[in-house]
Amino acid sequence: MNMGIRDVIEKVSTIPGQGSILEQLDKLLRKQQRAHLFEMLEQVDNREVEKCPVVLYKSIPQNGMIEPALLRFLLPTWQGYDEVFWQALGDYIVLAVHRVTDVDYDRTRGKIKVLYFAKSKGRVKSPEHILKIIQRIAFLVGTEALPTDFTRFRRMAERRGQIGELSKEQAALIGAVIKFFPKV
Repeated sequence: MNMGIRDVIEKVSTIPGQGSILEQLDKLLRKQQRAHLFEMLEQVDNREVEKCPVVLYKSIPQNGMIEPALLRFLLPTWQGYDEVFWQALGDYIVLAVHRVTDVDYDRTRGKIKVLYFAKSKGRVKSPEHILKIIQRIAFLVGTEALPTDFTRFRRMAERRGQIGELSKEQAALIGAVIKFFPKV
């Protein structure tokens, strides 16, 4: 058995966690993936990264634990890139920043929006640091040093518009319409 998997299973059995065993394993494996991603990001040469400019043009800080922080970035060299690359960029942003609630992008204008809750400890602390992370990830995805396969971001996109994503008011409105107009 792979030593990393065995270590994860031992941690799951000794550390309290939320979710099923598979979800706990997923969390621990993603933590290892995050550490590996940061190792890759640190190895990228700064001169190479400058070829892929990223501009932070809007930053709204979070409101306690009520509203997440909002960051908007412009990636001018990414205008018109295919959705596969944008989704891979979103995947790696979710992995690196960790507590991301939503990532939305406009591939024709080369813009991406990130909603996240900042952590008081850890690697990711400021919008400027997130800018550097996104710039390095965009460079690695653009040069195909990071794979662009199916991962978490696409599952987030698939869940949009489902009952779990609706506000209480929207769900109540849908319930009322179904109750009063059952054959519509």
